[in-house]
Amino acid sequence: VLLRAAATEPVPDATLSRIEALLGLAGPDTLRYADRQRGQRRALRLERAGGTADADLRLHAVLLAGDIRAESWLRTLLQEEQPAQAYGRLLLAPGAQAPAGALAVQSRGRPVCSCMNVTDAAISGRLAHCRGSDAERLAQLQAALGCGTQCGSCVPQP
Repeated sequence: VLLRAAATEPVPDATLSRIEALLGLAGPDTLRYADRQRGQRRALRLERAGGTADADLRLHAVLLAGDIRAESWLRTLLQEEQPAQAYGRLLLAPGAQAPAGALAVQSRGRPVCSCMNVTDAAISGRLAHCRGSDAERLAQLQAALGCGTQCGSCVPQP
């Protein structure tokens, strides 16, 4: 769920608290930053991928109020389910770029195959190593990435 809203003045704390609760950000496992004077509030929750103790931590929910420039890189972490544990408290930092000294946040590309979570960048990268006719290259791509093997809606029609 991505909710974006705008207001001409800072949103009341009670409203933000209600939104946090709806997004599952009201618990003790939530990273928080709040500056009432400047109208800034950020809350983020991390969860282990797959629920196992040794799995990567990934963003599960985010609330940005006031300065929302960090949305540009936090959204990539959230929507592409990229590992986030290396950022630690830097996840709360403002700004349109990931904080200096942190890992660069790079988008994996636009989704092409939703069934197998394959992006255009992954397809382009894999096709560079495929040889043969178009049909042979498609078969190699499908074998390697799994795209186009489920519902078929992402496979080009002749």
